[in-house]
Amino acid sequence: MKAVIIEKPGQVYVKEIQYPKPRKDEIIIQVKNCGICATDFHIYNGDFVGSYPIVPGHEVSGTVVELGSDISGLKVGTRVTVDPGIYCGACYFCKTNRGNHCQNWQALGVTRNGGFAEYMAVPYKNVYKIPNSMSFIEAAFVEPVSCIVYGLRKLKIINGDNVLIFGAGPIGLQMAQLIQHGNAASVTITDLKPTRLELAKTLGISKAILSDDKLFQVLKDIAPLGFDVVIDATGVAKVAEIAISYAKNTGKIMFFGVCSPKDKIMISPFEVYKRDLEIYGSFALCYTFYPALDLINNKVLDVKSLVSDRVCLDDLPMVLKSKKFREDSMKIILEI
Repeated sequence: MKAVIIEKPGQVYVKEIQYPKPRKDEIIIQVKNCGICATDFHIYNGDFVGSYPIVPGHEVSGTVVELGSDISGLKVGTRVTVDPGIYCGACYFCKTNRGNHCQNWQALGVTRNGGFAEYMAVPYKNVYKIPNSMSFIEAAFVEPVSCIVYGLRKLKIINGDNVLIFGAGPIGLQMAQLIQHGNAASVTITDLKPTRLELAKTLGISKAILSDDKLFQVLKDIAPLGFDVVIDATGVAKVAEIAISYAKNTGKIMFFGVCSPKDKIMISPFEVYKRDLEIYGSFALCYTFYPALDLINNKVLDVKSLVSDRVCLDDLPMVLKSKKFREDSMKIILEI
């Protein structure tokens, strides 16, 4: 079968590899769609945890084509999506309901072969059925929406909060839609690219602000005392660093975008103390697939509008190597 392999950082190829044989507790999925995530670019660049060589891809939808010997309750032909996180179930964090921090953590597309292939092996416990009303492209968004649900549940945005999001990429725009659908008083999103801000407006985010030399004053005019919640969805260290300056006293700041492990920022502990600030991280997801499925299936989120490019397996090496694709595209979807 055909698959995309990252041999090591900076080296990616399309290759014929062996069709996976399911273990007794696994199924084989024929991949239909797989989203390309910033994490895939990080793995290609070598600045994210991962194993090499690896078939990346963790935002997967497809159909079941083969069952392991211990599998019951699932039929060949079932339409599914996949939670990529594989937890041991035995370590301290697993036994305290924090599997995303499993001490033996693995993930499909990161440490085990993922969805940039015609077929992939998946543990049965990681499989979620998708309704017939949901397209395979929509189902490929369940994983990133699950990550957003996990992060927003930590933030606990309350009635009347004013929220600022840095970054109008796919993650930022999905976040903005969910927050606006909730109980926030206002959602403001900012980005360097006017086209992304225009898309934000079509999704109902009216306060879509260009990040230029007027940004500071424009945001001060919107929220003179600062924002109750500030979220970095860019993964750019300089943006994460300035996020605190836009937070209201007693405000919350979340670092959601994935910066490089080598990045450092300057934070004043005195400012955090004096201004009563709360700083949050949000890593991956933790059993949040069902709410994500419901949000997409019930059309709370418009995810299809975020798709800018549809590519085949043969195109993926070029996409991963391309700075232009990473910076200019919205959501890129693999179609098989």
